[in-house]
Amino acid sequence: MQALRAAQHLIDLAPAHPAGYFYRAATYWQWRLITYDPHQRAMLLTQFQESTQRARDMAEHLPDAQAAEAAFYLGAVYGMQARMHFVEQQYIRALLAARQGSTYLQQCVARAPDWYDAYAGLGTYQYVLSRVPGVWRSIVQQLIGIAGDRDKGLQALEQARTTGRLSVPEAGSLLAKIYVLPGEEQYDKAYVLLENLVQRYPHNSDYRYRLALVCAQLGLWERARHVSQHLIADIAQGKPYAPPEWLPLLHYRLAETYVFQRQPQAAAVLLRTLQMQELSPALRAWVELRLGNVHDLQGNVRPRRRGTRGAGG
Repeated sequence: MQALRAAQHLIDLAPAHPAGYFYRAATYWQWRLITYDPHQRAMLLTQFQESTQRARDMAEHLPDAQAAEAAFYLGAVYGMQARMHFVEQQYIRALLAARQGSTYLQQCVARAPDWYDAYAGLGTYQYVLSRVPGVWRSIVQQLIGIAGDRDKGLQALEQARTTGRLSVPEAGSLLAKIYVLPGEEQYDKAYVLLENLVQRYPHNSDYRYRLALVCAQLGLWERARHVSQHLIADIAQGKPYAPPEWLPLLHYRLAETYVFQRQPQAAAVLLRTLQMQELSPALRAWVELRLGNVHDLQGNVRPRRRGTRGAGG
């Protein structure tokens, strides 16, 4: 709610500027990403779309003297919409929005090369396009108007993170997500980025959850447990942006740390409690697997599987 109040404050200060509406849209989008309730997700999507429309309208009416700024906000808005369409599996719409977003961001840096916030979006396009399967890569690159290049994408994101003003947390979050992808697996870099984000935004449950996952990958079991336990406590206290739907997954992740540290008794308590709850099929399968690991450990056999990605990671 604090983020929404801050966005409204910007709107009150400059009602004809796109910034406040853009940040309001970004808040609704981030909120929707961590919410499972279908009714709330639908409401947040509507609020997101209304805010992006207002941001776009305001940006299109900025004076010519602010052309670079207008291009930045239009590029950022279309980029958010592209991500929304992709999550909703509306892939053609996602590509079209991404094309508009990349065009505006390129216009922004052509007019103002030192507009470093634009490099967060451009770097994302560079990196994502570098991972498109070969048979589709040239087609998608031509449509978006950017040639995919992994190294240039990472450099642009790092530039936005270190020298940008508005996009610093977003660029850091995107880099952290990239560093845990298959083929990257640079968990030490993701850990540093997420620790910084959590220190700066201690109530952001997404940053904290991803930090717990990275700590588990690095074998930092106590830190992983600490983060998960605090998230669980926040949910129990009904704090905002700590969705209660996350509880089973968080308890599962907590149990995993005990399995990998070869503490079967502590893991068994959590896993057997989960076993009696209503779970998604995917999470239930992982709970059963870890219970098998617990039985193996109690029989002095090593766990059968070491990975930690399967259950919603």
